[in-house]
Amino acid sequence: MSRQPSKNIMSTLIVKVITVVLKFSSLNTAKLIEAVNSVLLKMTSNSNFPTPDPPLATITTQVTVLEKAAANAKNGTKAAKAQVPVERRALMLMMKTLKAYVETIANGDAVTAEQVALTSGMSVKKVTAPPKRKFSVKNLPISGMVKLTCPRNKGDKMFDYCYTITPDDLTSYINIGPLTKVTRTVDGLGVGKKYYFRYRYFTKEGASDWSDAINIIIT
Repeated sequence: MSRQPSKNIMSTLIVKVITVVLKFSSLNTAKLIEAVNSVLLKMTSNSNFPTPDPPLATITTQVTVLEKAAANAKNGTKAAKAQVPVERRALMLMMKTLKAYVETIANGDAVTAEQVALTSGMSVKKVTAPPKRKFSVKNLPISGMVKLTCPRNKGDKMFDYCYTITPDDLTSYINIGPLTKVTRTVDGLGVGKKYYFRYRYFTKEGASDWSDAINIIIT
């Protein structure tokens, strides 16, 4: 058994504070182009977003392609008209990728997330905070045995627990997990000693930070 909390088996979890919203799908082609150009203008040389994905030049090129397709469609040919939705979808896909980039960068700092996201020219919606977790450790009738419980929130995939008798020494933690179940029993603990327990959870985005420790005297 490991003598310290295990390394993340997924990427570090970014706690989502805001969601970036694109309100483009219902716009006609002219309004869509106008809306995208507005975002491009605000994203250009924006220090909050130094490496846009996709590059702004790529999106600008696609805007031009869509503009040409819309102009050609005015000629009334079936083939020309059919090209417009193709180029719209290509542009929308790029904007969805850019939206995800903006969201990731903005959520890197919970304090400034909304302010930073708004500088992109996109709309923002705050994310409702998940319910607080009531992590508990209880002594069981069998001496030296405890039960750990961490209620599952929506999106949780797995859980990790760890414990120690010397919480200031991070290398002393003994890891248990990851587990798919929300409860776990631990036995063989020293009766009369104070143990400290922590947990973390995994979602599809990755692993959370370890929780603050809670302690219990083993009976």
